[in-house]
Amino acid sequence: MCDGQLDEVMSLVIRVINFIVARALNDRQFKTLLDEVENNYHGLLLHSNVRWLSRGKVLSRFAACLNEIRTFLEMKGIEHPELAETEWLLKFYYLVDMTEHLNQLNMKMQGIGNTVLSLQQAVFAFENKLELFIMDLKTGRLLHFEKLKQFKDAYTASEPAQKLDLHQLADFTSSLLQSFKARFGEFREHTRLFKFITHPIECSLNAVDLGYIPGVSVRDFEAEVADLKASDMWGNKFKSLNEDLESIARQKAELASKHMWTEMKKLPPEDQLIIKTWNALPVTYHTLQRVSIAVLTMFGSTYACEQSFSHLKNIKSNLRSRLTDESLNACMKLNLTKYQPDYKAISKFMQHQKSH
Repeated sequence: MCDGQLDEVMSLVIRVINFIVARALNDRQFKTLLDEVENNYHGLLLHSNVRWLSRGKVLSRFAACLNEIRTFLEMKGIEHPELAETEWLLKFYYLVDMTEHLNQLNMKMQGIGNTVLSLQQAVFAFENKLELFIMDLKTGRLLHFEKLKQFKDAYTASEPAQKLDLHQLADFTSSLLQSFKARFGEFREHTRLFKFITHPIECSLNAVDLGYIPGVSVRDFEAEVADLKASDMWGNKFKSLNEDLESIARQKAELASKHMWTEMKKLPPEDQLIIKTWNALPVTYHTLQRVSIAVLTMFGSTYACEQSFSHLKNIKSNLRSRLTDESLNACMKLNLTKYQPDYKAISKFMQHQKSH
């Protein structure tokens, strides 16, 4: 959401938050004010450009404390008339609701084991929702904009003769939709390739699709696909795979509705189930296996990269006097790998130190 007008709204929010939170005296006084009025929150959140979900949480907390913020700024003699202007508030509450929708998308795309196919489906589903949001704003129903609707209802109750123009907000959403379609346009070009890893019997790929993966023989690929389609035994493995993936998707949806993120991490990773199925095929399908591995190793998001940086921060500390490239590489592998060594089996091949 890079529209200039919305950037100005976010910029003002950050300036106000920094004025309150970044100064110890102001922060204590503001928290005292929140306690006096029995607000559910006990302070504001600082914004971080690095964190994915930071903006949505900051805006949501700011909206919940907006009345107290106005009072506090008035006590300090700081003037920000925009905080009471109808046009600015329209954009602000729209931004609160839209960042909440974006946060939900981000949550779906986080985690280890998500395939590029599942991430693609999440993005396409959000694009469909954006089209729904556009109509929701144009009609003024605001079924999908909770905070904005509350502001609109309160404004209409106090100013029944005035009507709010929501078409500009619909234009903002249209611009966001076009940005998504442009950014993820390459996804659409390879939809069949991504789907092949779970539905190899149904998907028919051509030389253009396979051209995205260098070194793959189209002749061998077509021959192996023909053999796979004729084999009920190997074909049934992918039917079982999709049943397992469906079960995991159902469990994820149930756990997400209850905000049980820790339990969700315990579910089997989708990519591991897919790899296990492909590895069960004999070597006569090595070209198909190569294509599936190539798709599964595509990075669909920056989650793995961000997780690596988090581990790097824990490794590099004041307790370490020396940290060579070799030792850092080894530490990173230990932190990122899911491999669990069998220590008992390994110890059988080691010579034990005998006592003298």
